[in-house]
Amino acid sequence: MLRIPENFVHTRATPLWDKDSAPKALFSHHNTKAGVYGRLSVMQGVVKYFGFPDADATEPDLELVIEAGSFGISPPEKWHRIELLTDDTYFSIDFFADPQANLEGAGLGKVVNTHKG
Repeated sequence: MLRIPENFVHTRATPLWDKDSAPKALFSHHNTKAGVYGRLSVMQGVVKYFGFPDADATEPDLELVIEAGSFGISPPEKWHRIELLTDDTYFSIDFFADPQANLEGAGLGKVVNTHKG
């Protein structure tokens, strides 16, 4: 099981999102920035996580089904996207950063990268 290093610090927590309120970027190719782990927690419903080997890959190298009461962890710079498998899904994401990481940007853009290249 993938673990967030103990020395990483919690830097951001999102609100609870559903299919209508979640940022559209989460449903397309994106990654967490260098030195940042994301922990997606499902409160209700089911989320499917698709991990990709690089920014241009169209075939996932990892698929993970995350059910209510469980979470999944995405490592730094891992390209991925999610899909909500039920209409009643609610989830949130917590971000943990290396204390030495120099994070730039604002809001979700501080920890998530949607730009390829």
